[in-house]
Amino acid sequence: MNRAAGEPIPGPLRALLGGGDAVRAAVFRRLLPRCPRLFADRARRVAWFGSLSVLAAFALTVSVPLWLLALGPLLLGVPHLLADLRYLVVRPGLHRRTRLCVAAGLPLAAVGLGAPAAVGLLAVMAAAVLARGDAARKAMVLAAWAVFSVAALADEALFVIAFLHGHNVLALALWWRVRPRDGRAARVLPLVGAGVALLLGGAMDPVVSGLGGWIAPATGIDLAAHAQVLVPLGDATFSARGLLCFAFLQAVHYAVWLRLVPEDARERPVPRSFRASWLALRADLGALPLALTAVLAAAIALWGACDLVAARDGYLRLAAFHGYLELAVIALLVVERRRPAAA
Repeated sequence: MNRAAGEPIPGPLRALLGGGDAVRAAVFRRLLPRCPRLFADRARRVAWFGSLSVLAAFALTVSVPLWLLALGPLLLGVPHLLADLRYLVVRPGLHRRTRLCVAAGLPLAAVGLGAPAAVGLLAVMAAAVLARGDAARKAMVLAAWAVFSVAALADEALFVIAFLHGHNVLALALWWRVRPRDGRAARVLPLVGAGVALLLGGAMDPVVSGLGGWIAPATGIDLAAHAQVLVPLGDATFSARGLLCFAFLQAVHYAVWLRLVPEDARERPVPRSFRASWLALRADLGALPLALTAVLAAAIALWGACDLVAARDGYLRLAAFHGYLELAVIALLVVERRRPAAA
């Protein structure tokens, strides 16, 4: 870790990080006299970041929902996958447990290449079997795995739809386990619940209509067709509201992995510079994986510039593994009676 932190930063990246830190320092100089506690108190900062992220996700959902569905995965998808691996696998040291990595990694890789959901769920079974815990907890987790597997085999399409919606909430559950127990950040969860209630209850339908949110031909996403894929109900109105809810929770999911989990997982309670954040990221993951991730993110963005819908679908197929990764880590934590080691 120290060797990685001591390696020089490439010139263009150093300039970019330096410029970002200069802007950040100027903003902090203006804000610090007005709200000093925001910088010294992590819980207060997380509560503000979390609340503002949820409000921003809600505003984008009611104003440009189709653009949010189209661009969210392309712009934030790869960084959020990296955060998944960093905080669920690398920081807890799971990558050093060879048998676990092989047994769970093979089905996860297969899902990323197009294997069905039941194969991805084998990672949950592997995590439970190889976890270091008592037999009773293993049996409980394996029973849940069996129920999920039967459901996936009985109706693959329905299981995948349910899993897509539930997966957005998994991030909130994992973040809640990572973070220290402090009531101030608890305001984030009621905000999410209120947003879901307003969207599903139809209170925001006139706002979405007034802002033209139901129509965005440039995205290539047909609202009715997309709603029937993700919320296949007979009622077209409720399907559309369900699609809005999915877009909102997906945006919150990205905010949790890219902002809230890193904030709570950091050793220092005060904010750190972009340069320090980069060095910590490189120390955790290594330069080569970060370079490959940057290439993948750039490739998906270029693909999206050429064909937005195809690029989004391609990313979602590739990223299918990470939902099962989250389930597998939860299974491990339950059996081993652990909180995520990011804390």
